[in-house]
Parts: sequence; structure tokens; C-alpha cells
Amino acid sequence: MQLFHQGLKDLLNLDRYLPDKKLEFLSIETTLPPWLKNFTRAIPIYAIGLNLRREYRHIAMGLRALKFKDNHAIFVFEAYNQHFLFLLPLLALTKKEIFIMLHGNQQFAMNSKIKYLGLLYLKIYLKSLERFKALLLEIDDDILPPKVQLPERAKIVIPHPCRSDYLPNLKPGERLSSDTKIKIGIVGIIRADKPIGKLIKKIQEYQTKTEQNCELIIGTPKKQKPAYLDKLGIELRDTTTEKDYIRVLQEIDILVIHYDRDRYYYRTSGVISDAASCGCYIVASDYPLIKHQITYPVTIGSTFTDFEELETILDKAIDSVLTNGQDNHWLWREKRTAKYIASLLVA
Repeated sequence: MQLFHQGLKDLLNLDRYLPDKKLEFLSIETTLPPWLKNFTRAIPIYAIGLNLRREYRHIAMGLRALKFKDNHAIFVFEAYNQHFLFLLPLLALTKKEIFIMLHGNQQFAMNSKIKYLGLLYLKIYLKSLERFKALLLEIDDDILPPKVQLPERAKIVIPHPCRSDYLPNLKPGERLSSDTKIKIGIVGIIRADKPIGKLIKKIQEYQTKTEQNCELIIGTPKKQKPAYLDKLGIELRDTTTEKDYIRVLQEIDILVIHYDRDRYYYRTSGVISDAASCGCYIVASDYPLIKHQITYPVTIGSTFTDFEELETILDKAIDSVLTNGQDNHWLWREKRTAKYIASLLVA
């Protein structure tokens, strides 16, 4: 099965640890028929074509759910609030237990009327059908405004899974030599909700001041790379393919990432999870879910609220990398495996 967020694919192994509850999985990454692709791409307004394709994918998920036979429950990986209208009744018709994983759905509902209405529609199903459960990543939603909180009975909180296909470079107890050049990385697609201009400037300022032996590396897809990066004298890595992306995460020692608060206050980060799975020390924005990502069950990074904190935090990060290696990353993985998450679904 193809997933939009590849870092969640370990959840496809949940079935192994639920002997009494056979799961089937649904993803919006459904192949579109050529006629629909051509038709929607011919529409002058991009957003209309995009939403028509997404609506088709959601309906396709619901219809596929009706074809499942010998299973007890259905796990829905991704779904958009504004496309619940037909998906939810189709899922209800299956008469099976439904797990719907939410990733930023409540965050987005706070800033969009149509997404808020979609969330209200989901809440109707969660309140009226005991078979429907919402899976929240990392922490409960009680820190959010009551209007976007979900019914208490219908919520299950699970950690964002680690990746079993990639491991930290250092084994427990292994350490880098004291003269190793520490590689600080900014990795991912550079979008408006991931503003990095100020981040780059602060890290470069840190490099000129510090006695630490370090370098900055930026990894981003080549075709989406802003032109100004070529003028900064920074090591650039192409992360167009999944293989290239992971190679960069395995190369760096510290990941530094900053997100727009309006989009990531209550939303986990796939890049952070991937980097942590590879053994990176994480320096990230101080938002509740992200903070929990890097402190549960043990601490593997630090958060910041102001760019002026970065100098002190990077000193701490480099000291941790040299002193502690990646020991905590091995402990961090223990409560983020499919086996552990499966135990939460039946608790």
C-alpha cells in the first residue's frame, strides 16, 4: 500500500500484534483513472481540480472498505475534514470498528470554516457510533479550544511511530571522536510553513562565533530548491528521492527545524520522526506535539521559542551528540514500535 506519509508505514505491521482483531488499511493514495486526471488538470482553477481528485480518493476509500470481508476493523491513514461527507457513511455501512488517524485535522479546523464543518461532521459519528475511534498522535487534544476537541470516549492517543527500516548510526555505548566535525542539517521541502531564512542566518552566525567544529548542510528536493540557497555557500544535498532524503538524515548529527505556529502548533512532524529514527539530535519549534515527539519516552532533543536561544541550544546539542552518542535514540524507539502501539488499540 502506498502512503502519503512514508514515516507511518510501520503501522501496517499492527496486524501482527493484534491476533484477535484483523485489520484492513485504507489510504488516500489511490490511483486515479486517466480520464479524471485529464479532466481535473484541465480546470483553470488548480484548487478545484485538486479537491475533485481528493474527493474521488475519499469515496474510493469508502467503496473499498465495503469490499473487505474477513476483518474486524479498518484503519484509515489519511483523511481531510472537507471530504468526510461520503467517506464516513460508507465506513459506517461496513459495521466494523473504524480507526481514523488524525494528522493536523483539528489544527486546520481552527483556521478554515469548511474544515471546521467537516470536523463537526466527524464528531457526530464519533458521538453516535461507538465503533468509530479517532487516533490522536502524541498527546490529547485538551490543550485546544473546546470547539475542536473530540469526544473523550472516542479518542485514543498513540505516539508517532518510529521507522523500523532505518536505525541510528551509533550502537548503544558508541561515541564519536572529539575531533569529529558535527553536521547540522536543515532537511525537507522548503515551504511557507517551514520558514528557514532566519534559521539559516542564525546557524551561520553561530558558526562564526563558536569554537565547536561544525558545518551546515541543507537537504531539499532539487526542483523545489529556492534559488537564493545557491548563493549562501552552504553544502546542499538533493532529497528528491526517498533514498536521497534518508541518506542526508543518516549523514547529519543534528536536525534543526522551524515551523509556522498556525500550521504546526497541534501537529506532528514526519521529518522529525524520520530524523530521530536515524539517530539525529532534534532542535525544533516549541509546540506541544513536537515537544512530546522528542521527549517521550526519553529526551532526544531540545525545543526553542526564540531564535536568540539557538546559540545556547546548539552548544547543548553538540555536547549531547559527543557525550551521549545516540543511546537515548535506541530507548526512544521502544515506545514507538508497531507492537507497542498495537497494545494501545486494545487497552
